[in-house]
Amino acid sequence: MKRIIVDENKCSGCRVCEATCSYIHEDAINPKLSRISIINTGVLEETPKAVVCRQCEEPKCADACATGALSFSNTKQIVIFNEELCVNCGLCASACPYGAITLHIIKGSPVKCDLCDGDPSCIKNCTSKAIKLIDSSDEIEVRRKWFGIS
Repeated sequence: MKRIIVDENKCSGCRVCEATCSYIHEDAINPKLSRISIINTGVLEETPKAVVCRQCEEPKCADACATGALSFSNTKQIVIFNEELCVNCGLCASACPYGAITLHIIKGSPVKCDLCDGDPSCIKNCTSKAIKLIDSSDEIEVRRKWFGIS
């Protein structure tokens, strides 16, 4: 299963990933419409934190969705969103334990990462090369390398 991870030691907090994502998906540069969020409190010593859908195999967001608008696709290996089934209740956003689902500021529908059909724009445009698309089974090994753990 593929998913996006961010090396927070490399992330500069520039938010280019947010701008690119919102532009690709919404034709607008607006971090509130991005599928990836960079949280930076503004404290100089603090490392920016990235929030993006973890593409859970047993997604809490889908469990909370009464209409089946969110589900894990075994073929695509991601959590997919079917806008036609959505009633904009927001339960999916409340249920996500990672805060990776927000609600569209105009439509009220869920905003979540779809991995850009396998070619994430956030990765291609990350100026510090902090974002990677990995197979989740490799995540522990990737993080060990990033943090210098044997």
